[in-house]
Formats: sequence, C-alpha cells, structure tokens
Amino acid sequence: MSTNTTAAPTTAAPQARPPLRLSLSPDGPRSRLAGAWWPYSRNLFEQLPDLIAELDGIWGRITRAVVHETAWTQLPRSLSAGSHDVRVNWYDPGHDPYAITVFSYRIGEWELLVVPPASAPWRAKQLMTAAAHPGNQQSARSLVSDGPALASATAPRDHIHVRARQVQTPRAEG
Repeated sequence: MSTNTTAAPTTAAPQARPPLRLSLSPDGPRSRLAGAWWPYSRNLFEQLPDLIAELDGIWGRITRAVVHETAWTQLPRSLSAGSHDVRVNWYDPGHDPYAITVFSYRIGEWELLVVPPASAPWRAKQLMTAAAHPGNQQSARSLVSDGPALASATAPRDHIHVRARQVQTPRAEG
C-alpha cells in the first residue's frame, strides 16, 4: 500500500538587514555636515529607505534627497520610505559626490557625508567621527579626498550618536 504525503509549505524566516551605519552631530552649533552615513553598496534604491526611515524619526518627515548621479547605481526619481514617498534628485552635476542632502519641513536642509561603501572599517570610523564632530567645517569631498583635519580626526567619540537599527524584512520565497 502506498501513501501519498504532501510536504507542508515552508515559510521563509525573516532575514535581518544589516544595521544602519549612521553618526550624527549632537545638537548645538551647526557644523558644515550633520554627520555621516556609511551605506553597504552604491545601490541607492536599496540603501536609501533605511536611512530615510531613521531620519524621519529624528528630524521629521524627510521629503527629498539630493545626490550626485555618478556616485550611485539604481537611481530612482522617488522611492517609498515607510508611509510616504521621497523625491530623489540626482541630476545636479555640481553636487558633492561624497554627500547626500536631505530635506525636511521641520529641520530644513542637512548634508551628510556618504562614506564610500568599500571603505576599510578604520577609515570609515575616522570619516564618520570627523563628519559628526561639532564645529567641523570641512566638506564631504574634502574629508574623503584630503582626510580629516587633525582636531576632528582625534576628537573624543562621546559626542557621536551612532544608530544601529536592525530592520527585519521578509525574505522572498523561492
């Protein structure tokens, strides 16, 4: 006698996304940069939603982001970030290739250094520390190209707020 058995469908476990690598300057005198973001790849379509979701909670609803078009792949004109869409401008050739500018009704306009995704961890830490340092007056391009000024690079890290948020997303069933 043969028995037919049907395997129960398996449900894919949610796959944890890597933590968001973000350091922000503390409240106080406005520096040239509001901090730094270290994405995992140059695919803006994949990387930007987590950054926007985090900044929405800190600076209020982010409405627009501006990036340099040659610094990214998969450049959307807009993307969904949680409960709202964010317009993405990337046609401006004058925009710093190592920066992202975000706009919010509450805080206005803020610029973040974008640490190159392939950076060595020690270099990324150095750049994130310098960009989030209160009083930093170096541009994103200057920090990446020339290196942080000595005072910024050696500043104590107690002023930096690093956001490391785990985001659970369901894995696509294959």
